[in-house]
Amino acid sequence: MAADPAVHDSEAPDISGVPSASQKDEGQKDVLRRPGVWRIHIASRGEEIQADASRCLLSRPGEPGLDVLHATIERHLATAERYARDRQGWRRWLTGQAIEGAWANIYGATILLYGLLPANELNARAPEVLATGHAYLPSDDPRLSRLAARAAAGDIDERDRSLLQSVLRAGYNAASIESGRVRSFRNMLVGGVVILTLIVAGLVAIGAVWPHAIPMCGNGTLLASFGPRDNQVCPAGNGAPTPGDVPLVALMGMLGAALATAASLSTRSELSTRYSLAVAQNLLKAPAGVATAIVGLLILNSGFVPGFAGLSSQTSILVWAMVFGYAQQVVTRFVDQRANTLLHAASPNAPTNPPSR
Repeated sequence: MAADPAVHDSEAPDISGVPSASQKDEGQKDVLRRPGVWRIHIASRGEEIQADASRCLLSRPGEPGLDVLHATIERHLATAERYARDRQGWRRWLTGQAIEGAWANIYGATILLYGLLPANELNARAPEVLATGHAYLPSDDPRLSRLAARAAAGDIDERDRSLLQSVLRAGYNAASIESGRVRSFRNMLVGGVVILTLIVAGLVAIGAVWPHAIPMCGNGTLLASFGPRDNQVCPAGNGAPTPGDVPLVALMGMLGAALATAASLSTRSELSTRYSLAVAQNLLKAPAGVATAIVGLLILNSGFVPGFAGLSSQTSILVWAMVFGYAQQVVTRFVDQRANTLLHAASPNAPTNPPSR
């Protein structure tokens, strides 16, 4: 597996030889100084593979081709470390270049390690490969079924080395694809948050500058936009629309959305994936709560709801704004369901296999 060409030549590890001990120590310090738990996992897994590869090379002296295999593993690990050391700006955060590049090389080194292991260790390592296969591959995958049968018989040997690598490669490829879907959905969520925030910010700004443009006041029976009335009740407590009406409704809508977010935290389970959707999901609820609060009050006060007489007090207006802000959950729950589906597919700890494609 070749290194990601997106790494600049000036930053790429020296592929002509193995990094020195001092270079490795300095690289580990750089990794630990950078933010991101994934860097710690990369560093830890790289050390494990390095130790196994060196031990296996010493245990099989004189066998042809092993030096080349070991050198390739070293290059993969060096490239993974380089990705983990690099700063991750917005561009790399959106594309996942650093995370995907590091894990792709860790995966490549792991697959090649199974070509370096002594034959008498393959049987003991088979359950690890099966666990990876069951986590990401369909249960009817022929490679997985064949390996499971061989492992159950307990006679995995040199002939199964390629099968072990094949299952690992397929599992890692599936993991990368599912993680890519999670990342793409996260980026869409972030884009949705930005766009919706701009829209509701525009509505609030219009309401603050031209209070009559988005009427939030009621008089119990008719919408305030039908003309000035002596018995109007507005969110800010005045008898006529003021610049503070729409911003106050927006604030109450955000409060309702915050309550919905707090309630959802008690039922949300975090899965071990490369990317998290929780922050983007929660951020989406705030502008959605503002939008549902404004639209909901307009609908209630317009006479479109049969049997509803209108908003007759400041308290009722603010309470309904908060209720509609909480009700954004009706819309955003579809986003939450999609996010949960993607996270389960990308998590190695998901209770079921992903569906066959």
